This record gives sequence, structure tokens and C-alpha cells, in this order.
Amino acid sequence: MKDIEVSGKHIKLRFVIFIIAVIVGVAAFVFAIYQITNKKTGYYEIRATKDETAPLYSNGYAFFCFIDGKSDEIKANTAKIQSLYSESLGRISRLLDPKETYEGYVNLATLNRSPGQDVKLPAELYGVLTDALARSEEGGFRLFDGAEKALWQELLFLEEPLPFDPINDPYQKERMEAAWTVLLDGDAPKLTIVDAAACTVRLEVPSAYREMLEQYEIEAPILDLGVLRDAYSLQYLRQKLIENGITEGYLQTESGMTMLLPDTGNGAVELHSCADGEAYITAAFALGKGAACCELRAFSLGEPGYYAVDGILRHPYSGPDWEPNRTLLTVWTYSTRGDIVDAAAKALSLYAAEPADTAKLLLDFGTKQTAAAVITTDAPLKILSDPLHAEKIDIVKNGCTISVPAA
Repeated sequence: MKDIEVSGKHIKLRFVIFIIAVIVGVAAFVFAIYQITNKKTGYYEIRATKDETAPLYSNGYAFFCFIDGKSDEIKANTAKIQSLYSESLGRISRLLDPKETYEGYVNLATLNRSPGQDVKLPAELYGVLTDALARSEEGGFRLFDGAEKALWQELLFLEEPLPFDPINDPYQKERMEAAWTVLLDGDAPKLTIVDAAACTVRLEVPSAYREMLEQYEIEAPILDLGVLRDAYSLQYLRQKLIENGITEGYLQTESGMTMLLPDTGNGAVELHSCADGEAYITAAFALGKGAACCELRAFSLGEPGYYAVDGILRHPYSGPDWEPNRTLLTVWTYSTRGDIVDAAAKALSLYAAEPADTAKLLLDFGTKQTAAAVITTDAPLKILSDPLHAEKIDIVKNGCTISVPAA
């Protein structure tokens, strides 16, 4: 067996290189710790604290807050803001939950489980429901179509939705049509205000509606805020933050909403489209101080909630009938007042309108306080904008154009 010889050449050089590498590593580690512990004025992402009683309460929400001062002051303020944000988001999330109840809370799920009973609501929930009820009566947003929403959500997020799409599955079509028809036939649930001063309401559910749920084995909340749940949550968070002197920062949701606190500006939001199954950014719009924006956008086919069947796009937003809108890819609305609920409601009304009414709605929304734009399935590179804000939209993708509907 041969002996193995280990070279002794350059041992000192190798040792020096090793020492340098150790020093560099330690220096990088120390610098990283310094960066973490020594805070500087700027924007910080505020993460909600964990809560085992409602583990998903902060999912889909993001908050970035501008914090200034010395390092210790920034640390202390960050902790206070995190506590306020977590407490506020946790409360409104529980109140607006249509399915789950929580100890110590009378919430939307409580009301859904108590048909025919007088229920005294917390003031925040009462305010949300009375506002949502008024918007539902105006059209566009539908407060009582929980069964319809549930059936589509159940389908859209399947791994293989095509076999169960109403085009391919007659029973699924029958279920969806039944849920929609019972609402149109005057057998929809009704929310009655029993005592406004005491925030007391009663949910009335006709027997025809209950029989429809039982016949078609539909498990769904009767009252469902849908997309507006996120909007009302952001509105509540904004109010709580401002009440506590926090006025610079911004809130966002995965559902497509952006809200600036009153002293925040100089941002921008993007408008998305989709062609050949792939989503892309077409344009951008600068945000003014304290503004709010809702983009119910197009995604790439195959992403959760998006697929196509026989060339028809399926997505989460209702059309004028019981199916998703077949005409619109993206709807974008912008409130200079920071009214995210109004912006979201206007976006939903665009999706729910007949195609021939889209242009008229854009003209109606094109006031000094609301901007709006849509992108359609037949022209994915053409942005149809309200007349007062078209010039503020900046093109990002080559070939994209902007037009204004004729009056």
C-alpha cells in the first residue's frame, strides 16, 4: 500500500486566506445584525401577530407604514403599530366572517345561523351590513347570493375544473341556475332592520330558498360580502390607524385593493391584461395622496380561480346573469377620496352590467372623485377609460392603446 503524501506547499497562504474568509463572514454577520437592530427612518412592513383562535385572519393583507425617529423610537413605535394593526384586523376579520363564529363575538356567521331571530349586532358590523344592503338594492353588488358565490368558488379552485363546469356537467348547471332563479323569483332572503338605535336586525329566509339549498346540497352562507369584505376591512383599518395618529403608509390585499393613508402619495398601481393565456402589465396609474384603488384583474390561465372552457373565460366575478362575466378581463376603479368600498362596489357593478351598458357606466363614474377603466376579452391591449382620467394612464406595454367611450 502506497503512502499518501500531503503537500506542505503554500500552507501559510492557505491559512491567511482562511482567516480572511472567517473575518469577512463575521463582518457580514455583524453588519446584518446591525442592520436589523439599528433602525432607520423609512417604510416598514407591519406583520400581524399570530392568533391560534383565528389562524387565517391576516391572510391576503399587507401593511407598509412609514416610521421615523431614532432607532429605539422606531422599534417601540413598530411594536405599538403592530399591536394596533393586529388587534384591528383580527376584530374586523372575525366580525365579517360569514362561516365561522368566535367566542365573545356576534358576527356575520352568527346572523347566518340565526334566521328568523332578532340579533343585536356590534356597531361596526351593523354599519357594514346596512351600507352593503343599500348597495345591494342599487344593483351590481349582491348581498344575498351566498349560494351562487359558493358554487362558483367551489368550482373555480378545483385542480381539474373542466369536467365539472356547467358546460360539461348538466347537474352543476342545474344547481347554479336553481340558486340564481330562486333569487330572481322573489324568494330571496331579506334583512330587516328591527331597531336602528340598538343595531338590531333580523334575517328572514323563505322556505323556497331553504328547500333549494337542501335539494341541491348547497352549503353556503346566506349573507356573503364577497369582494366587499376586503374593502370594508381596509376601511375599518384605515379608520383605526388614523384615530391613533398613523397617517403615512399603505394597505393592500391579494384581491386587488390598494389604500393609501391620508399623508401618503407618490405611488402607482398597475393595470393587467391577458392574451394567449398569459397575464401581463399594460399600463400604470399614479396614486394621489390618500387615494384608494380596486383592480379586479386578469390572471394567467391555470392560476387559481382562472380557467377557460370552450374558449370562454371563467373567473371569480359575476356577469349580468348567473355566470362569470364573459366580456371583461380587468376592471379598475380609483377613488381620490380614499373610499375603497365605493371603488370596489363600482368595479363589481361594471362586471355585473350588460356589455352594452359598460361605456355608459364609465361615463357616469368619470367624475373628479372616481376614475375607472376596463379591458375586454376581445381587445386585451385596449384600455377603455373614463373621459376625465385617460391622460393620466401611462402605457407600459408596446401596442397598448387608450380610448374613451363616446358620450
